[in-house]
Amino acid sequence: MKNPIKRIVLLLLALFSITITAQETFSDTFSSVSYANNDGTQNWSTNWQEFNDNNNASSGYIRIINNELRFAYIWSENIIRSADLSSYSTASLSFDWQTSSLESGETLVIQISSDGSSFTTLDTFSGTQSGTFDQDITSYISSNTTIRFRKGGNDWSGNNDRTYIDNVTISTTSVPQIDSDGDGVIDVVDLDDDNDGITDEEEYCSTISASFLASSDVGERNVVINHTDTGYLRIDFSSMDNSFQLDINGSTVHPSVLEFENGALDAGDEYFVFQSDGSFISQPWVANSNGIPRLRLIVNEFGQISLYGSRTTSSTTLELMEAQGGTAFNTIAWIPGNNNTFTLTNQQGPGPEGFTGELFASAICDTDGDGISNEFDLDSDNDGIYDIVESGVLNESGVTDSNNDGIIDGATVGSGSNGLYNAIEDVDTDYAILSYSILDSDTDGSYDAYVLDADGDGCNDTREAGFTDNNDDGYLGPNPVTVDANGLVTSGSDGYTTPSDNDSNTTYDYREAGSAPNITSQPVNTTTCPGCTTTISATVTADSYQWQYYNGGSWLDLSDSGVYSGATTNTLTINPTTSQNNVQYRLLTNNDEYICGTTTSNTATLTLQVNTVISNRRITYRVNKN
Repeated sequence: MKNPIKRIVLLLLALFSITITAQETFSDTFSSVSYANNDGTQNWSTNWQEFNDNNNASSGYIRIINNELRFAYIWSENIIRSADLSSYSTASLSFDWQTSSLESGETLVIQISSDGSSFTTLDTFSGTQSGTFDQDITSYISSNTTIRFRKGGNDWSGNNDRTYIDNVTISTTSVPQIDSDGDGVIDVVDLDDDNDGITDEEEYCSTISASFLASSDVGERNVVINHTDTGYLRIDFSSMDNSFQLDINGSTVHPSVLEFENGALDAGDEYFVFQSDGSFISQPWVANSNGIPRLRLIVNEFGQISLYGSRTTSSTTLELMEAQGGTAFNTIAWIPGNNNTFTLTNQQGPGPEGFTGELFASAICDTDGDGISNEFDLDSDNDGIYDIVESGVLNESGVTDSNNDGIIDGATVGSGSNGLYNAIEDVDTDYAILSYSILDSDTDGSYDAYVLDADGDGCNDTREAGFTDNNDDGYLGPNPVTVDANGLVTSGSDGYTTPSDNDSNTTYDYREAGSAPNITSQPVNTTTCPGCTTTISATVTADSYQWQYYNGGSWLDLSDSGVYSGATTNTLTINPTTSQNNVQYRLLTNNDEYICGTTTSNTATLTLQVNTVISNRRITYRVNKN
């Protein structure tokens, strides 16, 4: 079946609805004997430059030979190359290496610099061995990021001392600096990208929330959880004893195992401490007394990772944590539309091991299929009711939308550093939690803003709100539907005004489950005489009643006039004339909060029968009433 939504292809819409993480590479595979090779998607800002050698790619102690960069008999000779990484948000350096006959104390080191003059050693290679180097260098991103190969220890003493380097690659990602809602916070760190009062996390869909429990004192164990089309991940550890690693699709979130207990560092571990003061978390294996997690790890839609902890078992807030040695988290590459596998590993150690917690995974989604994902869409189901209305956030103190644009008034200046309106969050941090509960009127697990029948009564929200739905598909207006850059329907004739509350009980009808009236006793055929008062009635409770009669071609409404009264009650009173003989009647009933259902009674026929007959001999006969 064709999608009823007409996608508007506009550059502006694309900017607001499509979030792209650009991935670029700077690479040299040494496929030609030149220091100017550019084998990636971007060009290096300089060629390779030798120091204390002849700066010739085809000769000298450093040269390109057999499609590799070769180092031989190195004393003071070194080589550098630079790239402009200033426009990227993450970067990693990788290459293949092989050493031969490097004696004790003879090494080759890889170093990095953000200014081209002050270098930090990343790794050291020695002996006769080979491998692949791959490390995050995000903290060294600059307009002059420079890598350098040089000796790290003693002078190489023999002509057979060799090291070979190949496939040198800097892989980068860049996050768009888009601020869709104009609140001064770019989307990548904005918890509410459209300022409708619903966090982006809550606007994702295809979610999984999996609890895991691992026993203590049983050694290393894994918990594997799968989820399709992930775009966001959150793991809350209620307890942690005392280290873990998370692997996503074969890549770990950090180069080292994350260790949280001071004094428990094993090989391959790195301590994680609070960023503000470098202190350790206290007793992470004991659950917090007020229910917040001891640790929270988040992987956002760009694959960027952040970690938080509650400092003590009674802490009321989470604080940012980092690797003690400053090693950055890896960047995760999500697999759109495919399965993602999360493997949590609790490491074996000298003491108890165990963790408990919950993993929440979600997909970036577009509920109404209009080309604008929910976190940017002010009407995520195209029913003509703003998300800000359907969420219930307008019921919160200090939250208004007086100009009726679907955005919280003052949100552009009152949303703090995390982009979420201050009046509806617990704290202005990048892990803030909403201080109100998003409405789910029929408690089916789906918020009102993303379903077409919020109260589950079989009547679509568009109609119950009092708006036009030409083809009863639940979308505002006719088919096809067109929308603007904010996801608002532009092809409808109405919508985006205050929804109906026909029974005036302060609950909008689309939120209030209703039903059509139930007639428990149907009208019956009635016989009377001309001029004799009679009634036709039904037993039913409803908000409105309307009696009709059939004129031989159509049903017409009755009113209280002439021979009729009670035309808008459940009992029709008739004082008939002969013209009402054999006329058919029926009752239509409605409930105010349920616009979709009219209950129509059975048909009742009125038969007129005279009560006396006068013969042509002036003799009066009384007719048996039966």
